[in-house]
Amino acid sequence: MRRGRGERGLSLIELVIAASLLAILMALAFPRWQGHQHQQRLRYGVAQVAANLRQAQERAKAERVAYTVSFTMGSGLYPIARSSGGFQENAELPTGVTATATQTLTFSAFGQPASAYSVTIQNAAGTATVTVSSTGGITYVEP
Repeated sequence: MRRGRGERGLSLIELVIAASLLAILMALAFPRWQGHQHQQRLRYGVAQVAANLRQAQERAKAERVAYTVSFTMGSGLYPIARSSGGFQENAELPTGVTATATQTLTFSAFGQPASAYSVTIQNAAGTATVTVSSTGGITYVEP
C-alpha cells in the first residue's frame, strides 16, 4: 500500500501477517514450555518428599516417638503423623505429581526406618525416586 508523506504505521495486512507469525511461534513453543513445567514440578516434588522424610526422621529422634509417612497410589497428598497421635501434617505434592504405589514408611523413636524404602513419584515428565536405606540415609536423584 502506498503511503503519503508524513504517514506512518502498519497497514492492516502487515499487522495480520505479524500477528500470524507470532501465533505460529507461540504454538511451536507451548508444548516445550509445558514439558519444562512438568519436569520442574517433578524435580521439586522429589526434593520435597526427601525433605519431608528427613523432617519425620528428625522429629522421631527429637521427640523419641515413632513417625509415619503414608503415600497413596495416584494421590498427591501424604500425611506425616506421630504414631501415638497428636501431630499430623498433610503434605501435598506439586500439581500433577502423584505417588506410584501405596505404602507407609515408619521411623522408630530413634529415627531408624523399619526397613529400606523406595518412594516413587510420577507425572507427565516421568518418574523420580527417593530412597531410604535401612540405616536411615535418605537420597534422591533429580530426574
